[in-house]
Amino acid sequence: MIISNKKKLKQIIDRNQKQNKKVLIKKGVFDIIHPGHIYSIRQFKKFADIVIIFIQSSSLTKKEKGEKKPINNSKQRAKVVDGIKNVDYVYMDKSKSMEESLSLLEYLKPDIIAIVKKRKTKKYDRPYWELKEFPDKNKQIFSTSNIINKIIKKIS
Repeated sequence: MIISNKKKLKQIIDRNQKQNKKVLIKKGVFDIIHPGHIYSIRQFKKFADIVIIFIQSSSLTKKEKGEKKPINNSKQRAKVVDGIKNVDYVYMDKSKSMEESLSLLEYLKPDIIAIVKKRKTKKYDRPYWELKEFPDKNKQIFSTSNIINKIIKKIS
């Protein structure tokens, strides 16, 4: 289910936590879905009852990765991720900065924040959630940037 209202998402998280269910949030672009994404989501479900994927806003993605990314807009990316097995909710994050995104996570207070090892920093440390590292399996093989570069090379 795609959620765009943070108050509604907070209610969903609170309700599940009251039922002693573990809630995990993973924030990302999820632009071109590849086997690495599916592998990671399967791993998330082993540690949480509820898996919520935050679709990073196009404006923040452009700011971090350049004007040519993402390829797909946030609504398209959310629809694709919503169709993946083991994803319970998809949230369309409208944050325009990392600080705004962290503030939203602090408001929601999930049990687990899924991170990739290289991104583990002190700015994510909070007493009310666990940071769980999920290394990207075969990151070099399953990289959206590598897929895009391969497509460009083939059509050039």
